[in-house]
This record gives sequence, C-alpha cells and structure tokens, in this order.
Amino acid sequence: MDGARIEHQPDMIGAHERLRPLRDHIIVKPLNWEPSRVIIVAGDKRKPLRGVIVAVGPGCYPKRYNKDRSKTWDSTAFRRTEVKVGDTVELGGLEIDGYLFPTVMIGNELHVIAREEDVAGIVVDDA
Repeated sequence: MDGARIEHQPDMIGAHERLRPLRDHIIVKPLNWEPSRVIIVAGDKRKPLRGVIVAVGPGCYPKRYNKDRSKTWDSTAFRRTEVKVGDTVELGGLEIDGYLFPTVMIGNELHVIAREEDVAGIVVDDA
C-alpha cells in the first residue's frame, strides 16, 4: 500500500432501528460551523469536529497497569461517562475530507461514533 487513504463508507441504520452505544462510546451528530481564527492553526485549513451528542454509553471499567506496563487488567471501580445527551462537544483530531472516526447513517443523517476519551471539551455558551 502506498499510503493512500482507504475510503470508509458509513454503515446504514434503518429509521425503525435504534443504536445504543456500549461502554464509554458516544454518538455525535456533526455540526456545520466555522471556527474562529484563533482555533485554526496557522496555514492549516482543516477544522476540529464539533457536534451534539445524541446517545451515550453507561461507562466502563478503566484499564489498570503495573509499574512497567507489562500487565493490564480492568479496574474494579466503574467510571460513569461525564458527557450527556444534548452536550455540544469538540472532538480531538481534525476533519480531513470526511471524519477521523467511524460514521453511521441513522435515517438520512450522518453521525460519528467516538469514545468519551476522544472529547477534547464541552462547548459552554456563556451568552
């Protein structure tokens, strides 16, 4: 392979079906927005992904590691997701002719599936 990007086609979910995320996964409906000039890195025309959360998984048991990180196991403490349905979030990573994350068509709208750890921040409107 010569470094070409593999095109990902979104999966289709029927109008009568519902998608319920598991663990710490979230489903985000992308927003069409223009970032301020402060957000755009000099000379970079790509923009971060911003969207509204439409579904949230319950949470997960985070991974634990020993000192040299040679062994891993699930923690005994359950960590609930901090984001909630209706939050406008900024996902880490830049949009590059499509999305960095898996996409799914729900009805006739495109949605993105990400993990809670991919959320860079929750957009708060102080107006």
